[in-house]
Amino acid sequence: MTLPESIEQKDYLYAVLNLPNVASQNEIRERYRALSVIFHPDKQHDERTKDTASSKFLEIQKAYEVLSDPFLREVYDYLGPEGLKRQWPTELRSKDSGEIKAELNRWKFDRRHEVLEQLLRPRGSMTCAVDASSLFAKGDGSRLDSSNVLDCMRRIKVSNFGVRHSVMKDLGPKTTIGLIGHAQSGARDYTSSKGTLTGTLRHQFSPRFVLELTAAFLNPHIITAKTTYNDEENAVSVQTNFIPVLWHIFPPLTTFSFGRRLFRDSLTQGSAAWTYTPGSPAGRLELSVYSPKPFDLTSPEDFTHTGSRTNFFFNNRPGSTTGFAAGVQAWSYGLVLSGIDSCLTTEYSVSFVELAVHLKASVELGLRGIAYLLTAKWSGEKSAFSTTVGVGNRGVIMRFELWYLQQKWMLPITLSPDNDQTLALYTAVIPSTALALGYHFFLKPRRRVQRARYFDSARRALKDEKSELKREIENTTLLLQDPARRHMESERAKGGLVILEAIYGPTCPDIEATGLDVDVTVPLQALVHNSQVYVSGRLPKSGIQGFYDPAPAAPKSLRVRYMFRDRMHYTEIPELVPIVLPLRDHLVM
Repeated sequence: MTLPESIEQKDYLYAVLNLPNVASQNEIRERYRALSVIFHPDKQHDERTKDTASSKFLEIQKAYEVLSDPFLREVYDYLGPEGLKRQWPTELRSKDSGEIKAELNRWKFDRRHEVLEQLLRPRGSMTCAVDASSLFAKGDGSRLDSSNVLDCMRRIKVSNFGVRHSVMKDLGPKTTIGLIGHAQSGARDYTSSKGTLTGTLRHQFSPRFVLELTAAFLNPHIITAKTTYNDEENAVSVQTNFIPVLWHIFPPLTTFSFGRRLFRDSLTQGSAAWTYTPGSPAGRLELSVYSPKPFDLTSPEDFTHTGSRTNFFFNNRPGSTTGFAAGVQAWSYGLVLSGIDSCLTTEYSVSFVELAVHLKASVELGLRGIAYLLTAKWSGEKSAFSTTVGVGNRGVIMRFELWYLQQKWMLPITLSPDNDQTLALYTAVIPSTALALGYHFFLKPRRRVQRARYFDSARRALKDEKSELKREIENTTLLLQDPARRHMESERAKGGLVILEAIYGPTCPDIEATGLDVDVTVPLQALVHNSQVYVSGRLPKSGIQGFYDPAPAAPKSLRVRYMFRDRMHYTEIPELVPIVLPLRDHLVM
């Protein structure tokens, strides 16, 4: 609902009707009727007052529309005009006053945070690195040294501690400034503590061309300049870092990078980056190929084709019972040429959209040895959590990360300074077990609750006798009854195509979707012509005359039982598959 700018102040709607905010529904109704008679445009005979009366009449109508609705009135009383701008879920109306106020209070908190977020966009992170290698240090033999557990625990130390915070503010539609503070120190060596204060300026000259400048206010005074050009096919960037006072002594460290989509009919991307480092003429060269591929095992409707691009989306759908049916999997391969640091890399990742879970495994093979990384991440609306196990020339490290409202906490734990493969294997079991338990006891029940809530909402909408669309479909079915009856009699007389039963509804067979099927026997029989039915699969079946979508966005199918040449046939036709009747494959043996 959109209100005029003049109705943007608290309790204005009550003032329009000249009533206190404790007025009863009868008082609101009576005052509305009285004022409507006075300011109705048809009651005005003086042209000079007609425009004013029309404007006042509109305000009276808006005020009555809100205050006469108990739910909207409660929203307005608690949140003011801002609450009326939001489309509240229909099921919220059926809850009691306490539940409604709790939901409004949550939205008020989220809205306040959103306003602050838009003003400054604050970001914060804290890193606390822990060295726990003493717990797994080996003694003279092959067994872990467990003779003095307390002594091992005393030797656990915080090896590094860092805090970073940034704020950003828009100076205009194209220009943004920011301030970033970063402090870092060793917990037992405060002489190594250091901090930086950095300012940034970002200006977007066009939708494709962006310039970023960064300057450090504390020593060393490093200036970074980065320019980026990005279109639908290519991405080019140049970044340079230099210290002004040493400009003539040390040339700036500069990175040139180029990325491009390699094929028109896929999302595969290739990129190349070359970094010039003072003292190293060859620099550092990085080549990589990244190939994502969306998948959906439940319905082809999750893919939309726009031109030559394929986009994956998953919104407002019930999803599968397991949560593993839809997502994106990706492979990437890379080559790094940089002296002793040269290596080959490969990475596989898979994201399950329904569960909001992302899994990643990467391997690096280089001159320094082999290293691998395993990561699991879960993301919610306001928070996220990830765990990582890494093994390489730096030893065995387990890393935990937690995000909440743009704040990030990182806890890297060094388990061993050596490349201990046995310890790494046992360490990988911990997050894997936690992930399996989290899925079984949290994510899977959460999916079932979401599915049940979705289908309950669809079931209420289907049974709503006041639904204008449903009344229209019922009236259309009544209009098709006579043609359908004539077609059936004609087809039955010659042993042609007779529709015995046609049901349109969700494809999923689980119990949450029961009660959402729609009987479309009459509309389908009306389509029979010369013992045949053909409907294109390019459009959803809910667009057929007499059909009704019982569960929007859910995978659906049409189940048909029919007679042809006095023999029974049966078929199940998915949503975007053409309806072709009869077919030999449908024959029931």
